[in-house]
Amino acid sequence: MIGLKRGTVKLSPHHQKWDQAFRKEKSRTLEKLDNSIVAIEHIGSTAIPKIPAKPIIDMSLGVWRLKDAKKFIKPLDALGYHFYKKFQQQILFARGPDRKRTHYLHVMKYNGAKWKSDLLFREFLLRHPARARAYGALKQKLAKQYPNDREKYTFGKSVFITKTIQLASHPSKVIAKQ
Repeated sequence: MIGLKRGTVKLSPHHQKWDQAFRKEKSRTLEKLDNSIVAIEHIGSTAIPKIPAKPIIDMSLGVWRLKDAKKFIKPLDALGYHFYKKFQQQILFARGPDRKRTHYLHVMKYNGAKWKSDLLFREFLLRHPARARAYGALKQKLAKQYPNDREKYTFGKSVFITKTIQLASHPSKVIAKQ
């Protein structure tokens, strides 16, 4: 149901158990980190019904200050998450070995720019099924084109994602286009 070799691109049809896997992982994480976090959200394509996704559960973990994420390293390690990479607006933790990565935990500033854009994208696709289907079709095309090049696959989605966030930020443009 979940898990994919690191660096590869293989999409699966949407599976309703992805939401259950998210809820279970959210509960485990909240229990371990208790009052240290503000919120945890299910993001990425596994959070969007009816579109294909890499079978890896992506979660955003909101904190008041990104520098506070350092204190999560030990407790997250106990949950099977390992520090993966620090970006400008987030710190990424991965769960599962390279041969079968199962979860990504994106630690970021709650209500920061990255937090807001990730949620805008998800919510827009949930409310606009035609846009979600178009995203699914793009993902399938890119997965066929780049089955072993995750960076090119991700880059290929960037214009669509940026445009969708722009549409979500300006709902009047969506109404005007319909």
